[in-house]
Amino acid sequence: NMGVNVGGGGGVNGSSSSSAVAALPSLTMRNVDRADLQYISTVNGFLSDSPVLCALLERQRNAVLVEKHRTKADATGSGGGTGGGGGGSAASGGGTGAASGSDAVVGSRTKNRDGKEKKNTAEEMDGIAYDMIMGNFSQMTLFLTEEEKQDAEEVLNSAIWFDSPNGDKLEGGTTGTSSNTNNNNGGGVGGGGGVGAGVGDGNKLSMDEISTAEKLTDMLQKRMRDLEAETCRRLIAWEDEKYYNSTGTQPMPNRRDTMEALSLSVLFKTLDDLDESLAGMEEWLSDKAAAIKPLTDDCREVEEENRQLGFQRNSYGLISKELKRLLSGLDVPQDVEKILKDPTYKLAYHQNGNIDVIKSQDGVEDIYLAGRALKDAFDIVQKEGGVHLRGVKDRVERLLSLSNSFCDKVARTIVQVMEFTVTEVASDDYDYAASNNGAIGKFIRNTQRKFQSSLLAYVQLNEVLALLKPSKLPAIREEYSQIVSEGVLTKKRMKAYFASLPGKSSVNMTSYTSDLKEYSVIALRSNIPIEPGTAHMKPVEAKDIDTALSELLPVIAREAYFTAALFGLSAKHLSGREKKRNFESAKKSVDYSTQYFKYYISRICGIASEADAEGKKVEADPMLSLVASIHLNEAMDGYIDRQKKGGDHSLSLAYVRATILDLRKKVDKQWVAWVEEQIKWIHTNHGVPLNGKRAGIFLSFARFPSYLDHVMICIKAGRPTDQIPNLSKIKVVAYYIQKMAAALFKSLHECSERETTDQQYAANVMRMENSYFFTQTIKQRGSELAELFQKQITAASSICKQSTDSYLGFMIKKEFKPLHTLFANISRIRREVGDADVPIHVPRSTFEKTLTKECSREILKEKIGLIYYRLEKHLSETGGLLPVAWKALVKVLYEWFGRWEKLSAQCYKFTLEPSASDVVRIAKQAAGVSAKKINDERRKSGYSAGNKKLDEMRRSAYFK
Repeated sequence: NMGVNVGGGGGVNGSSSSSAVAALPSLTMRNVDRADLQYISTVNGFLSDSPVLCALLERQRNAVLVEKHRTKADATGSGGGTGGGGGGSAASGGGTGAASGSDAVVGSRTKNRDGKEKKNTAEEMDGIAYDMIMGNFSQMTLFLTEEEKQDAEEVLNSAIWFDSPNGDKLEGGTTGTSSNTNNNNGGGVGGGGGVGAGVGDGNKLSMDEISTAEKLTDMLQKRMRDLEAETCRRLIAWEDEKYYNSTGTQPMPNRRDTMEALSLSVLFKTLDDLDESLAGMEEWLSDKAAAIKPLTDDCREVEEENRQLGFQRNSYGLISKELKRLLSGLDVPQDVEKILKDPTYKLAYHQNGNIDVIKSQDGVEDIYLAGRALKDAFDIVQKEGGVHLRGVKDRVERLLSLSNSFCDKVARTIVQVMEFTVTEVASDDYDYAASNNGAIGKFIRNTQRKFQSSLLAYVQLNEVLALLKPSKLPAIREEYSQIVSEGVLTKKRMKAYFASLPGKSSVNMTSYTSDLKEYSVIALRSNIPIEPGTAHMKPVEAKDIDTALSELLPVIAREAYFTAALFGLSAKHLSGREKKRNFESAKKSVDYSTQYFKYYISRICGIASEADAEGKKVEADPMLSLVASIHLNEAMDGYIDRQKKGGDHSLSLAYVRATILDLRKKVDKQWVAWVEEQIKWIHTNHGVPLNGKRAGIFLSFARFPSYLDHVMICIKAGRPTDQIPNLSKIKVVAYYIQKMAAALFKSLHECSERETTDQQYAANVMRMENSYFFTQTIKQRGSELAELFQKQITAASSICKQSTDSYLGFMIKKEFKPLHTLFANISRIRREVGDADVPIHVPRSTFEKTLTKECSREILKEKIGLIYYRLEKHLSETGGLLPVAWKALVKVLYEWFGRWEKLSAQCYKFTLEPSASDVVRIAKQAAGVSAKKINDERRKSGYSAGNKKLDEMRRSAYFK
């Protein structure tokens, strides 16, 4: 919206009847070259785009008119003046409306509010024009002064308007009520609210705001184009004037075709011709394009098909190139292919058809290289791919067929080589009967070494199979194991070797095991058994076990090593799972190869035969199994992989350890089963009376040392005295022997705590006798057993001490009850009232009377003698506890009488007679008298003759 409304007053009327554009006045500028102005205007696009040029041209026209019409402009009332449009152009006979209240961009004069003009100098006008041409204004406004604004109002007021909303025709200015009475120049706001503009071609404008704005915009654009056309004509006139100024002659009409004259006119004409030609050509092209559209569509399809064919040709070219590259890697030389088809032609044969193992070694390398070349071809296919291509697939299938045939022939060749080799090196004409175990063992080792050395040259054949067809190797390993079992480590050789051992343990199957109840009952202070028993105390043939392990385990280790090396089962780059799988495969193979060694070593270790085993059955021998477990544990130390480098050596050591562990599990299982059976017998408490009186040493306690003696005899058999094994460091043996000892004490506890057992003294006597007996018998048998039963000995000593203290306290209280009651009462009163007041509560007369009655020397002798007699009655001879218990009793008597003597002196100033020292002497005399009396009674009853003969019979039976 232009913002300047038509007022009610009259304004300058433009020419409304003529549609032609009036010629602009000539442009006059000082100090500005017209050629430069033309150049600047043309280059910067001012002719069509810049409103500055249009305003400049209008200003130049107005600058000439100002001087001529100054008086006329002053006399023109309120509406005179021409307006300059910002963004539009003013031609003759019309004007453009401007925005409300804005300053004009250009103007040649200004008016004050009283209507007076203020004249600008020519220099100021030239400066403004120059700035506008050079574009020194960054932001332009429409009106510079109020005077320019009024000129614009005059132009608008001179327009003729038709078709007002009221149907009135407005001529010579707009009618209506003016709402802006403060406008001194006569311009006001019309009642229609629209913007009016003068038109020179008689166009009718509606007073509606939207339609008026649109029509005004169209009119201004038309005037702008007219202005541009006029500007071009003036520029052409400038060229003529320039030519006249430079030459001094007026250009002729027919001279218009010169370069200078035609610089712009020819250009415009040419452009017009070009526009017409282009329009005609576009029309012609559109017609022709419609005509040839079917052809172009067909051509487009053909071009697309050609493009696809080009891509296809390139793709096929690349495929052909790639296929040639892939197939070139699958080509096998003719000499290699010949070997792959028949690898046996590289081997040498005897006349009888057998392979010459020695001469054929030269061809093994060629066979290996041929197989390696085939493997490289397969690797190329796997790496490069392309198996889905028919050419590659056919070639690969042919190579696979060739590989299968090649691997089958190589596998048969390996088996033939092994069969022929074992017949050559493992002759069976050796005289086993005339040889000892050392010679036979050496013969077995030499045979194994020759056989394996002959096969070393053919290891590459197994490597080829591992590369091309690993599934063939298990079958070859089975064949190899069978050949070794039947040709190298044969049953005949193993039987002859074990039969030649010093102890002949594989032939003479003697049982060395007896149950615990069958062993002799021994006394603590005598080496002669009280009850001989039926157990055989013979040592086992441990030397055979040690000899067989030391001579044949290296053979087993070598076999495991060669099996791993021959079949590539111990590669270091394999994962843990693959190593475990390979170890299981090697173990299975070597187990079959060494089956007869395991059979005979199990026999001499006392392992029972399986229920479905063939041949002579072997019964389990737990004692022999115990000794074998110890020897196997010692043999394990020589096959520990301390370097842990991996490879074939580590695998062979691991296999030997696994073999030893398997044997140890079997022998330990048998011996442990026997131990569990003996523990069950111990808990039956055989021979223990229900009331516990005079129970003595339990049979289980009395026979256990004999079993330990047998164990030590068997362990030491065949060993130097300085190489006795430490049983406490063998976990299984130590655990179950200690378990038997723990079962003894558990049985003792059960017997002492049951309801039928006398709890006054019998329970304590059982505990102290048996615990003392166990401790002393173990200590008497050396430091090895003492270290083994260290925990049990400590527990037994504690039980013995507690039981002895309880028993002795019971005996003293029973015999010296009045004295014990008296002094216990005095001690209690003394703690409550002190020493001085004790006689008040216990009179001195009562104290002395009690001592006279119960503490005389004769009475003490009698009572101490009675105590000794009861000790002899309660304690058994086999336990050997009487001297120890009597010594402990004397010590307790001394402590008690010493304490009573002290109480008598402190509370009553009384000297106790006899004293504590006298009591000790009386006790010693009583013990001697009692012992003499017992011996006299035994002699009177005929003990010495009969029992002496019985002792001699026991001694002879023991030593036999």
